[in-house]
Amino acid sequence: MNGKKNYYIHSLIGILIMVIFAFLPPFGPVTEVGVKVLGVFLGTMYLWTFVDTLWPSLFGVLMMGLTGFGNFNSLLSSTFGSPIVIMLFFVILMTGAITEEGVCEYISRWFITRKISNGRPWIFTALFLAGVYMISVLTAPTPTIFIFWPILYSLFATLGYKKGDKYATLMLIAVVMAASFGFATTPFKGALTGLLGNYAKVTGAPIEYLSYMAISVPVSLAGLAVIILSMRFIFRPDITLLKDVNVDIFNKKPLPPMNLRQKSMTLALIIFIIWVLCPPLLPDSPIKQILTASQNAIPVLIIAVCCFLNVEGKPLVNFNAIAAKYMIWPVVLIVGSAMTIGNALTDEATGITVLLKSVLTPVFEGKSPLVFTIACVTIACILTNVCNNMVVGMLLIPIIHVFSMEIGASAAAITSLSMYMVCIAVVTPAASTTSAILHGNSTWMNTGEIYKYGIIMTVLSLITVLVVGLPIASLVLG
Repeated sequence: MNGKKNYYIHSLIGILIMVIFAFLPPFGPVTEVGVKVLGVFLGTMYLWTFVDTLWPSLFGVLMMGLTGFGNFNSLLSSTFGSPIVIMLFFVILMTGAITEEGVCEYISRWFITRKISNGRPWIFTALFLAGVYMISVLTAPTPTIFIFWPILYSLFATLGYKKGDKYATLMLIAVVMAASFGFATTPFKGALTGLLGNYAKVTGAPIEYLSYMAISVPVSLAGLAVIILSMRFIFRPDITLLKDVNVDIFNKKPLPPMNLRQKSMTLALIIFIIWVLCPPLLPDSPIKQILTASQNAIPVLIIAVCCFLNVEGKPLVNFNAIAAKYMIWPVVLIVGSAMTIGNALTDEATGITVLLKSVLTPVFEGKSPLVFTIACVTIACILTNVCNNMVVGMLLIPIIHVFSMEIGASAAAITSLSMYMVCIAVVTPAASTTSAILHGNSTWMNTGEIYKYGIIMTVLSLITVLVVGLPIASLVLG
């Protein structure tokens, strides 16, 4: 009952923020419409952080229709009809279909059955976490965690690890970290799709998916290496039991050869990744123009073809079944609403960008691009661990845009690093879904251990982003 009471209190506060701002007069450079838009933005952020992400996303868009910024039809169209939102919807369907066919099991089995791991605990650890990272890149963090944690449980039971053993605790947390790195790597699914879409709307210059991944992949691999090295040389768990590890443990129930359905879905995924990433590598030509123009549409085409094809007596993708089981509606809705509200927030008609500039100029004036970049990435790291990553990204993008121009820094480079960092959220239960799952695993870990190791691993990830990511981002995006 107390939980329900808090739920309704926070809901009321979020709604009141929107209502109160609707009656406030314009102030400074902020226009009358801008004040109302700001109220909807702050109220929606509050609801996202303390209540839910689903209904506040819908409610926030509807409240935007009362601000005078746009009519309901145009706002709903920009929310649900955005090419980025449509792409995200079908990418989720595609990764869901891949998971449903069991393709992930084959990939994960490959990583954990390399004979080079026999009797080599840290090589086994590295390959295991590399498998976590790869599956998260191809699908999503949550299913990845639920694929690899049971593998660890089975291993712990076989070798004799129990709750409280440092290696067991570190590995369970490291799985969440590796899954987060995978989530932060791919810009064409999840929150990053909406955030980079919002950046493109604000600046008029999109960040190419391939350019982003040229930064995110080496940063993620370096982050994984740092986590593993910290486990070995800083945390120093007892790995005596792990020295007896043999990959035959995982081969007791061998998987059959991949069937035609699994091979077909794997091919569909490969086609999608190549189609999305290859245009920047091609010379100017009609083919490049077609591939670039159809990037948001390619997952729609793939799902249509997979629904049409009958493999082994049934459609390769059962649209209704996959959508019912795997569609993550809160993610779709928060991306759509965040883009709509974020675009309004940074529109010249609101005057809010001018306000941000006047307020923050004394803070960042005279600062070098390096100091500004470090500040943005650090703020992203701190805030994303206490509230929704879309909220953090939406707050930072206009700030980065305004002050990058002032100090001559690359907004694309700073945004890429900051948006990568907002995806690494494992410290508090409110930080992300994966963090909530981590904190909910009381069977194997206690809260103190999660905070201790989670904070240290997050700080190490921040340092990695700055040390490894900064020079690469400067090289790739200027």
